[in-house]
Amino acid sequence: MRRMLVAAAAAVVLAGCGGSPIVTKGEPVPSPYDGPMSLPMNGTDESPVADRAGAAAQALECDGQPYEGGGASYNSGLATVQKDATKALENLFAEDGFGATLPDEGYRIERKDGGRVLFSYDVDKRTKIAFIAYDHVEDFNHDEGWGIEAWAQCDPSELPDGVTDDLNIGIWADSSGKRVPESTVTSYKGAEHCGWQRITFVVHLEETQYVRDVRGDLEDFLLATYDGSADLPGDATDTGLRHDGRQLWVVPAKDAAYLVSIDDADDVERWPAAKRRIGCD
Repeated sequence: MRRMLVAAAAAVVLAGCGGSPIVTKGEPVPSPYDGPMSLPMNGTDESPVADRAGAAAQALECDGQPYEGGGASYNSGLATVQKDATKALENLFAEDGFGATLPDEGYRIERKDGGRVLFSYDVDKRTKIAFIAYDHVEDFNHDEGWGIEAWAQCDPSELPDGVTDDLNIGIWADSSGKRVPESTVTSYKGAEHCGWQRITFVVHLEETQYVRDVRGDLEDFLLATYDGSADLPGDATDTGLRHDGRQLWVVPAKDAAYLVSIDDADDVERWPAAKRRIGCD
């Protein structure tokens, strides 16, 4: 999945959700994307991103496979068409909640072609997030104008540390210090509107959710209890994954994970597993 052609000479600047411009000027990329600007978009949420995100997925330059993508919800009223492409991107972040999972600044126009505009978010001159705007989108009011036709992103682990920290996405590293994909392991703080901001969640292999719940607020939903001075079980296995000064150890029973301090092997916390995935509406 790769690049784009006509490099954006003069990118437009517009106000982002946090006051910074969503689209900023940038140096031309050495190998801009020159693939199709429009491709069929088919499939369900379970389909490969390449099927759901069309040309936006093609424009990515991921280290691994595309992580997520699709179209925008103009029929539902979550976004409305705009008079130009950059305003369409700004509107999508303002109305459709994209700023909760993607950076809301630092994009640039990489290509304009055939009534479409490609916005890219680059890391080390490689596209990690792509949006394609089209000037004949119809919204729920039956208005026609510029809208986001397709978008796609690489795994969040390919974004800078500061970006994922701001998005409350805890990216872990392997024993060599290399960031690992979110599909392997990720962590995040609980939602403030649910009163869970003191709770940390870890999801391992997109399967088991472990919870650092010191106060026991969620104890009815957990298979064990939190222990801040636990003993490491004899059957525990080091995953080689680490984050925030601790290593993740797991046990065959999958009733808890053990977070061991990198600096002090006797400093062990037991984080219980959730009976089923816990979420906050």
